Amino acid sequence: MPQRRRFAARIGQQRPRASRATPFRPHQGASVPPGDCTELRHQSHRSAGSARYRTCHTSSANEPQFSEATPSATWRGTRSMTMSHLPLPPGSTSPVMVPPSPPPPTTEWGGADSEGGVDWRRVFSAVLRFKWLICGVTVLGTTAGFGVARFVRPQYGAQSTIWIDATESERWGQGQDRGPIRQGQLLDPQAWVDLLKSYVVLDQVVRDQRLFVSPKSRADEGVLATLQVTGQYRPGVYRLKVDSDRRSYALATLEGQVVERGTVGDSIGTRLGLAWAPAASTLPTDRAVEFGLSTLRDAARSLADSLSAQLDEKGNFLRLELRGPDAPRITAVVNAVAERYVQVASDLKRKKLTELTKILAEQLQSAQGNLRSAEAAFEGFRERTITLPGDRTPPVSLGVPSAAGGGQGAESDPKFGTFFGMQADRDRIQQDREALQRLLAPTSDSSGLSADALAVVGSVQGNPDLAAALTELTSKRASLRALRYRYSDQYPPVQRLVAEIATLERQTIPALARGLMDQLAAREMELGRRLGADSRSLRQIPARAIEEARLRRTLSMAEDLYTLLQKRYEEARLAEASTIPDVRILDAAVVSREPVSSAGGRLILLGFCGSFGLAVVGAVLLDRIDPRVRYPDQVSREMGLAILGAVPHLRTLPHAGRHGKGRVPEDVNQVVEALRGVCLNLVYAHGGRAPLLVTVTSPGAGDGKSFLAANLAHTFADGGHRTLLIDADIRRGVLHRRLSARRRPGLSDFLRGETPLDAIVQATPYPSLSLIACGTRAYNAPELLGSPPMSELVNGMRSGYDVILIDSPPLAAGVDPLILGTLTGTLALVLRTGYSHRDVAAAKLETLQRLPVRLLGAILNDVPAGGAYRYYSYYLPGYEAADENSGSRRVPV
Repeated sequence: MPQRRRFAARIGQQRPRASRATPFRPHQGASVPPGDCTELRHQSHRSAGSARYRTCHTSSANEPQFSEATPSATWRGTRSMTMSHLPLPPGSTSPVMVPPSPPPPTTEWGGADSEGGVDWRRVFSAVLRFKWLICGVTVLGTTAGFGVARFVRPQYGAQSTIWIDATESERWGQGQDRGPIRQGQLLDPQAWVDLLKSYVVLDQVVRDQRLFVSPKSRADEGVLATLQVTGQYRPGVYRLKVDSDRRSYALATLEGQVVERGTVGDSIGTRLGLAWAPAASTLPTDRAVEFGLSTLRDAARSLADSLSAQLDEKGNFLRLELRGPDAPRITAVVNAVAERYVQVASDLKRKKLTELTKILAEQLQSAQGNLRSAEAAFEGFRERTITLPGDRTPPVSLGVPSAAGGGQGAESDPKFGTFFGMQADRDRIQQDREALQRLLAPTSDSSGLSADALAVVGSVQGNPDLAAALTELTSKRASLRALRYRYSDQYPPVQRLVAEIATLERQTIPALARGLMDQLAAREMELGRRLGADSRSLRQIPARAIEEARLRRTLSMAEDLYTLLQKRYEEARLAEASTIPDVRILDAAVVSREPVSSAGGRLILLGFCGSFGLAVVGAVLLDRIDPRVRYPDQVSREMGLAILGAVPHLRTLPHAGRHGKGRVPEDVNQVVEALRGVCLNLVYAHGGRAPLLVTVTSPGAGDGKSFLAANLAHTFADGGHRTLLIDADIRRGVLHRRLSARRRPGLSDFLRGETPLDAIVQATPYPSLSLIACGTRAYNAPELLGSPPMSELVNGMRSGYDVILIDSPPLAAGVDPLILGTLTGTLALVLRTGYSHRDVAAAKLETLQRLPVRLLGAILNDVPAGGAYRYYSYYLPGYEAADENSGSRRVPV
């Protein structure tokens, strides 16, 4: 409620004042020597950098001096308003100008504490100020969330657990006995999840569970239960309409284009690739059946995104979970995925073992051919040399009897056997080296080395690294063939195997073969050197003995290779015959009766939190863009003004309180104490010179400057000071109403010379308080206020009063307050919280910088209780000032 309420009550009895013995009165008639300087002191501003004032100039003897005017001084006539008509007190210096106005308020968050972060006190104040807006927006948001939650279906969950046998891979990696002959694990632990979400698993599930069909209404699920698709069909959204007698139908797109017409009972959608012949009794006639068809791959991709798969740390258990609004349907889908997954894993492992067995069979067949060739060569040699006489010393080191039956009764010769052994080794090494050289020779194609051809080379089997590489190549080829039965070449595991096989064929195996060939060449040279040295002592050895030893060595190597491949082939056959799937269903999914999650509660909570947060942000934004004065730091920091005091909000007094009887409301006591504090700050801000001459103004109308001017005058008068209140608002002054006085004759009548000074000075119901009303309304108010009679009036009243307060029009109303400010030299600005505009006040302060006016500070009016304004309060409950004898209390004017 504005603080311009007028009280009709008058204080009937003047209280005794303790301060009457030492009133605030200057020495009357005292003058200041021309050479002296009266320093105008100003209370320091609370904000840094706001106390920049111009220095005081000392008046010289050449400057004109003004004499005091008598109360009966009058002025008649009209003169133009000039700066020479603005008076100064006798012997005074030029007033200090106002501090430079700071830049306009910024919109940074945090207000006064923007350098250190967000000003949470200001945020909390904004929330309290807009509490009803926040409550309304929060209620609307919560209601909207509740309304949306009613249309959201609950979500059910279906879970299944698949057991993965990972013990075989662990035993194989640790070199432990694997028990029965079995193949290792099919995939790595993480690859089991990739296999689960592969299209070879999900495509078939989508087709079996008809996940590519999406009815618009749940009532149409029975009609679409028999819909199937062929290999090629056209996806899209369709609408089926059956006539009332159920004889014909029309199948159209969502846009209304008819794609097929036919008779009920026939297959529907044949042109679209559908296999759908629903019973006539299931087709509705009162509405259209609307459904959508998606491709199998799109439906499988959507299922993969919705399906959650988690593998435990050791890779033994794979848990599947699917959520949806239809519990039976998602349960069927999860079980179908688990079954298809187990089937695909079993097929892949069986195919891998089959391919491995087939590869070993091919290698065994090649080794068997080499063995037969070696046996035939040895048999032919025996047939040709069976009738020839034997040698003197048979090569017993070979471990076989002599070809010619020689050696009867003869001792074994170690040198003889060593020569044959070295010669056979050199021949074998030479053959192996030449075979490797032919295989490593560059060819026109880029197929790489033949693993089968390398496998039959004897030295290759004796090289552990090359033999291990060939074994790894054989295993990876078997895995690749098994995967290609189910996957395309774009499947990541297939591409990885192809890359690994290519690396083995083109890099690893050729490099190892070249190294072996170099070793064989070096060994061949060494054996040739040694054979050349020993040949002189063995020239008598028959050539057939050497040939026999070579053939025996070749036959022995062929037998060893055939035996090794035969063993591996039999192991692969046994593993294929006794294969056990690596995966199996441990826990099948069952239909859940309770939903796992309900979005209703989350939507309501989201609506509440979202709307509340949005409302709080909106309240803070509204507070930040509010152009009105709300907080003390906006006055002290942004506007650069010292705060002289803060007057709290005043409610309408009850009837008893108006007459000083009964209980006075607490806010009245707060206002009275605040006015006393403002008066004290005004005295010390003005300085030690008397009288206290101040112009009171405000940025605009409704700020409460007249209320404060009247009550400040009342407070000074109540303190025993002779106080004169001048209503210089000739445009629309109202102080006469507040003090129960007459408006005419008044100031304007005196300035026009129509009324003497004695006629305009009125007594008020309050002792020591006099009033000069505004007088007759005048259009030339600025000219009257800037005329010499106004200067003479003010100078003449200096000696008769201790305090002179001039209530001027608002700063936005015209130049009247500027003229009065230069007349008095000091100015107090009234700002009403929540009402006064900061930009208007800042603009007027900019104007005051160019005038000889000292701005004492700002008086905050109508401040709310609590908050940052509590630091400016001069009231403590229980310590109210009251007269013990009379019981009367001070009330505002």
